[in-house]
Amino acid sequence: MFSLSKPISIRTLLLFIFLLLMIVPMVVITFVTYKKENQIFQSQVGQFLAQTVQQTGKALDANLTEIDRLTWSLLYQRQLDFLDSPLHTPYQLQEANRQFQQTVYYDLFRGRLDHIQTVYFITPDKIVLSTDNTYQWAKQMNEENYRQIIETVDGNPLKMNWFGARGAAFRPTSGFETSVRDSVVAVRKLIDSNFSEPRGHLMVQLNDRFLGDSLANVRIGSTGALLVTDPEGEIVYMQDAELLRNESIRDAVKALPRQGSGTVKLQNEWLLSYTTSEISGWKMTAVVPMGELLGANQKILRYLLIMAVLGTVVFIAISVMLAAALSKPVIQLARMMSSTSLDHLHVRDIQGSIHEIGILQRNFNRLMDRIQQLMQDNERKEKEKREALLQTLQMQIQPHFLYNTLDTIYWMSKKHQAEPISKLVAALGKFFRFTLNSGQEWTTLDKELGHLENYLLIQSFRYRDRVRHHIELDPQARNAAIIPLLLQPLVENALEHGISRMPEGGIVRIAARKEGRLVRIGIFNSGAPVDAKKVYRILHGDSPDDHVGLRNVQSRIQMAFGPEYGLAVEPGEDGGTLVTVTLPYKSLPTERIAE
Repeated sequence: MFSLSKPISIRTLLLFIFLLLMIVPMVVITFVTYKKENQIFQSQVGQFLAQTVQQTGKALDANLTEIDRLTWSLLYQRQLDFLDSPLHTPYQLQEANRQFQQTVYYDLFRGRLDHIQTVYFITPDKIVLSTDNTYQWAKQMNEENYRQIIETVDGNPLKMNWFGARGAAFRPTSGFETSVRDSVVAVRKLIDSNFSEPRGHLMVQLNDRFLGDSLANVRIGSTGALLVTDPEGEIVYMQDAELLRNESIRDAVKALPRQGSGTVKLQNEWLLSYTTSEISGWKMTAVVPMGELLGANQKILRYLLIMAVLGTVVFIAISVMLAAALSKPVIQLARMMSSTSLDHLHVRDIQGSIHEIGILQRNFNRLMDRIQQLMQDNERKEKEKREALLQTLQMQIQPHFLYNTLDTIYWMSKKHQAEPISKLVAALGKFFRFTLNSGQEWTTLDKELGHLENYLLIQSFRYRDRVRHHIELDPQARNAAIIPLLLQPLVENALEHGISRMPEGGIVRIAARKEGRLVRIGIFNSGAPVDAKKVYRILHGDSPDDHVGLRNVQSRIQMAFGPEYGLAVEPGEDGGTLVTVTLPYKSLPTERIAE
């Protein structure tokens, strides 16, 4: 647990563990509790804010619907019959304007006159009737705004359309200013129900009290604010709050989706909740600083910190007492054990009051009783070890006897000019020398392929030259580390299950090469093709006990290098079978190479 050069006392270790087990859970619980409570609080505040915005939006939509409802009578009654008379002379225009004002004031908007700034009616011939005392002319209209209004209304001719003050067709001229200002504009297209011909467009210019009476008293927290924008992001109404003068907030409101509702965080500083009106298409957005939302959480955090500090003080006191009570008898036992030597085996400890430590003390006393017995047993085992060493040295004489005998046969075959026998004996000697000395864990790929060369040479005598072989080694892979005797079972399989079944014999090709950080060894035989399903069952341990060589090689590779390495068996391009061994490339130190 610790990597310090100086040993740590058990009292310090116990104190550290107690504090860790007590304080860390308390800190984690405090942190998780605060975070969870913070999430719940923010979620509840977000839901409350969304409900407030939706309810306020419904209240505003009710006002918009009422304005729409007050104009329905113009669609089904002939209250504008005076428009059928000629309107060529100033007198005719003034009379029509008077009747229009009477219709507006007494028949349509009598209950909402405090919200009406001006009402206009524009005929298809651009004749303008108005409730304004100052007579309006078509040439006084903002042509761009008027064109956009007509295009929008003609796209939805059966409903009331709403526009911001900046998009009004008529703008107030400079002059005497009052506290009541122009606000939004409601526009409806009127069609003659008898002839289905357009009679004109009714434009209701509402003042700022229309939205102010509905939205000015809405409170979004203590420092939040409410903002209403049209589909283009232009401000229709906003509460007089410093918060809404922030350009980042205005840009964020413009970036909100044009439809739907939701709640989003902005730069982790503000919480925005919005809803879109299906009647007007306006987006109502409430903005609240996150600091206001988290104010209550800060008090909770302070309470949690106070509890954590008090708990820490209590835990430290308890930890010190527990560490002292547990460590005292252990320290005493440790001192007694440190004073014990081979000449002082008579030392005994007195059992303490703690049960588990008493067990240690009793075991210490029993240990002292057993040491002398163990010393005697150790002397006896040393004697047996020396005898076993002599037997091992004796057994090592046998391989040397085998090598000497093979050398004698080799030189006798040379003397009698029996070259095939001398080659077979030389290969057999090298084969046995590598096999008997392969107790090392690793060898090089070069030595492993040399061993395969001797093995194939011996097999060529057995099969009477029906086996031909070719070995190719990439120089960059010569020193690659490999497990000794890893490839021999694969070559043996190739001979036994491939070439031996072919009357004309065959060829074994072995190619080893380095590919980046991998070593790939291909063993090809021109014998019978492989059964892919059978090989799969063999490599995954689902076949009978035959072909255990393939499975053993696969297991040795994966145990030594990892599960991502191993064998791949597939048919060769020109028939036969190709076994590919994939290993990681690593160079082997000289002292670890098997001779």
